[in-house]
Amino acid sequence: MRIVKLIMTLMAAAVLLTGCDFFRSLVGKPTSEDIERMRLEAQEQARMKREQDSLNKLKALELEQARIAAENSLENAGRYHVILGSFKVEGNAEKMYAMLEKNGYKPRVIEFNNGFEAVSVAAYNDYREAIKAMQDIMEYQFCPEDVWIYDVNQNMHVK
Repeated sequence: MRIVKLIMTLMAAAVLLTGCDFFRSLVGKPTSEDIERMRLEAQEQARMKREQDSLNKLKALELEQARIAAENSLENAGRYHVILGSFKVEGNAEKMYAMLEKNGYKPRVIEFNNGFEAVSVAAYNDYREAIKAMQDIMEYQFCPEDVWIYDVNQNMHVK
């Protein structure tokens, strides 16, 4: 019995003095140091994955913006734009834009280097088509008298 008490006392002392890591290492389980290292590695991997995901989202956003910019560039819309108004006062171009949208058109606001904003009602690659469209739209009551055609090759617009 004394031997059992002695063994129990030694085991209790070993547990108190050496902690769980000693026994975990005896049975091949990870120690607290191993667990902490694995936790830090998992955190680092999660941080790297979040960083890579952010970079992928940024690249996708940049590609989408480049695609939209290419679609919306004046050169892709057509060379000749039928302009219904050119405005220096801020907000007037937006009013013309809204009025054209209300009448079923898909207008475009073109910024010029001199600070004016022009509202294009349509764009064509053929000059004769642009003239015909200008004549057709001039028959509508909402159309101003000073309609004109802007050639993108003049490069007076902000790119």
